[in-house]
Amino acid sequence: MRRSFAIAFMILWMPAASVFAQRAVERNEERTAARAARRAAAARERAKAAETPLERWNRMPPEERRRALAKLPPERRRELQQKLQQFRSLPPTERQQLRERYQAFSQLPPEQQTHARDLFRQFNSLPEDRRPIVRREYEQLRSMPESERNSRMNSEAFRSRFNPTEQQMLQDLARTFGNPP
Repeated sequence: MRRSFAIAFMILWMPAASVFAQRAVERNEERTAARAARRAAAARERAKAAETPLERWNRMPPEERRRALAKLPPERRRELQQKLQQFRSLPPTERQQLRERYQAFSQLPPEQQTHARDLFRQFNSLPEDRRPIVRREYEQLRSMPESERNSRMNSEAFRSRFNPTEQQMLQDLARTFGNPP
């Protein structure tokens, strides 16, 4: 009797064990799929974060772009359209340099980003004739090793060529952005 009870129990238990095992496999598959989906979403977020605003703009459907532009005041809209056109007209190497600079800027801590924005505003407020001169000097400073850059900024030639405001701006820009990668 015990033997037949044990056999009956085994016969009844086999399908139940099979169902439990199948459910365990399904749960594992669901967990694996959920982990893969989370990893894919995280990778998309990282890629999206690495994108420049211009790249996001270019991915927008035309209708969405029109709606975004319609929300802007007319002067800001014209300015944005002009800057987009200027960017499109740049050679590919210059566009790549701008992307890299944006990436460097976006990796700065928030307080340094704020300081950099202030420096850019200060640069844009320079008289038209001084901007190219200051820009060229900045490009030269940023391509130098730090010791050479410091020597140049402490030289009499540097001090005589740039007023104190420009000198400070160049020092701050060089300190904030340093050497290019």
